[in-house]
Amino acid sequence: MEYIDFRTDNNRLADKVYEHLALPESTFLGTRITKKIILDNNDLSSSDKKLVTDVIQSIVWQNTLKPETLNVPVYVTEMVEYIEIAVIRVTLKNVENENISQKKTTLKNVAKLLHTLIPYPIILLLELGDNVAISLADKRINQADKTKLVIEHIYNTDWLESVNLTNNDNYFLNDFSLKNISNINYFEFYQDLISMLIGIEASKISGRYVSKIDSPQIISENSNDSGSELREEKQTYDTLTETASSFVEKSNEDKTALLRELEGLEAELSSIRSKIKKETQMNTKMRLNVQAKKVKQAISAITSQLA
Repeated sequence: MEYIDFRTDNNRLADKVYEHLALPESTFLGTRITKKIILDNNDLSSSDKKLVTDVIQSIVWQNTLKPETLNVPVYVTEMVEYIEIAVIRVTLKNVENENISQKKTTLKNVAKLLHTLIPYPIILLLELGDNVAISLADKRINQADKTKLVIEHIYNTDWLESVNLTNNDNYFLNDFSLKNISNINYFEFYQDLISMLIGIEASKISGRYVSKIDSPQIISENSNDSGSELREEKQTYDTLTETASSFVEKSNEDKTALLRELEGLEAELSSIRSKIKKETQMNTKMRLNVQAKKVKQAISAITSQLA
């Protein structure tokens, strides 16, 4: 499979990511979802309505994946229902002077709203200026009301921009294609996508993204890299892939649990460090240092599983 460098094309990254998904024409829908349709939903809170009005510019139901449009079987059990998957493209309004933290919050809020409103598993492609983000959500059948689905976990990438993409980002975006997704059934199909988003999140800790592509090679239109440099990069990638940890083989549920636990431990460590700085009693400081050491050991134990 050809490796694409998403940094070298002048086209919008959002368009490149969508095109690379390589969805067949049979799945195309291209229906615009108007803001009025969303705002007419009686379950929307005032903050949700403000989000739709002030933040969202447009929503397009781009593709519908179901057995009639893509030859992948449905998957239904007492716990999950994967009858079809919707591909939704969302363009957000570009707010001036919005910092990275605010952009992340915007992404989180919009993704949660749309995953909640659309009663199917969805592939959400969000665009903000020159940035693109991908969002997926694990949904389960509500055991109290089996006509509804409930969200177990939402997976978001960071905002990605062509000029700032890392090699790991490139490997991830190359993976994110129909060519690399299971066709056993729509549950396995969607879980494959989720595993990719978990992989790019874990790479922030491990420093590498374990890709499915066979022969990665950074190719740039303006590249001055020598053949030896390219071969060295390829060898480095192969070495990392060969030494992939058992983390890759874990279920998405177990991977997510590990990342959640790590996030909690890091927050706990930050809190303890803050207390140490403010503490004046030496015995209390010593006790807090012991706690911090134990938390750091726990963080190391989890981090080693991602490396």
